[in-house]
Amino acid sequence: MPVNTSRMKIICRTLFDCSYTGVVGYFRPSAVPFTDKAGQLIKNQTSWYRARNQQRNWETLTQIIGLRTQPLDISYPVVQEGMWEFNFIAEADGVYGIVGNVDPLAALRQDCVGIPMIVNLDEQFIIDSAINIEGLSQNIWFEIVSN
Repeated sequence: MPVNTSRMKIICRTLFDCSYTGVVGYFRPSAVPFTDKAGQLIKNQTSWYRARNQQRNWETLTQIIGLRTQPLDISYPVVQEGMWEFNFIAEADGVYGIVGNVDPLAALRQDCVGIPMIVNLDEQFIIDSAINIEGLSQNIWFEIVSN
């Protein structure tokens, strides 16, 4: 029997600042100053906490994506037109689907609903502090870009 090796490439766009900064752990005064992985100068506790919160949002999104599958080839977020954008590959078609629902990403979208995020970082829009997948307050979008 042949093995299904089909994979879905998915793009995520969000209004939440989910910059990959690499700032983890507790603030250590002896570690500053340094430049984080997003190119920001971390020079004091305030800038460290801001970069840590950006990283926390990134970690939250990758954890949601990883609830149903191990994401492959995940790219780091880039900011385009006030939105953070990254893509990843799901191991197999259907992993984010729900039986009886025509949306192949229905389960992924459902997993996101109401998850709290940290706001007031570098967002360019006023947004809710929880993920919304539809309506006027939608702040995250997923799209299959290739199969």
